[in-house]
Amino acid sequence: MTDVAAHEQAMTLHIVASVPDHAPREADPHYKLFEQTKARLKRQGLWKCVLDDHYCGGVPELHHSHIEDSQINASDFERVNRALGLHLADDEEFQAWCQGPGNLEVLCSNHHRTHFGIHMIPGPLWEPMRYRKAGIEPPAHFYSAAEWAARQAAAK
Repeated sequence: MTDVAAHEQAMTLHIVASVPDHAPREADPHYKLFEQTKARLKRQGLWKCVLDDHYCGGVPELHHSHIEDSQINASDFERVNRALGLHLADDEEFQAWCQGPGNLEVLCSNHHRTHFGIHMIPGPLWEPMRYRKAGIEPPAHFYSAAEWAARQAAAK
C-alpha cells in the first residue's frame, strides 16, 4: 500500500432537503422542554461548544443531534429505540426525548451553521471534527459559490 500525500479534493453538492410540515417551534407543546434543557445546561456551566477547539466561534446554540427538529414528526420512535438502544414507550416520550439532553448538544455557531458547521458539511466529513488534533486543518469546510470562485481566482 502506498502513502497518499495530503491534498484538497473539491466536491460540489446540491442538496434538496425534504422538510415535512411542522408547526413553528414556539407553538410545539414540547418546546418548553427545549428551553428547560438550555437553561439547565447554562446553570451547570455546560453552555459552550462540545468540540471546544480552535475553530470555535460565535455564540453557543443547541443542535438536535440525532433527530433534527423539523424531522421529529416524520420519525418512527420504535426505529429510534432500536437504533439508539432506547426504551421510549410512546410518541409522547419520544417527543420529550427529542427536546431533551439525549438529543441536544451545544455547538458554537461555527460548528453548527457556518463554514465548519454540522448543517453544512456531510456527516462523514463533519464527525471527525469532534476528535481533531489541535492545529490540524479540519477535514472539510463549506464555501459558498462566490467564496469558492474568489478562492480559485486568488490561486491563479
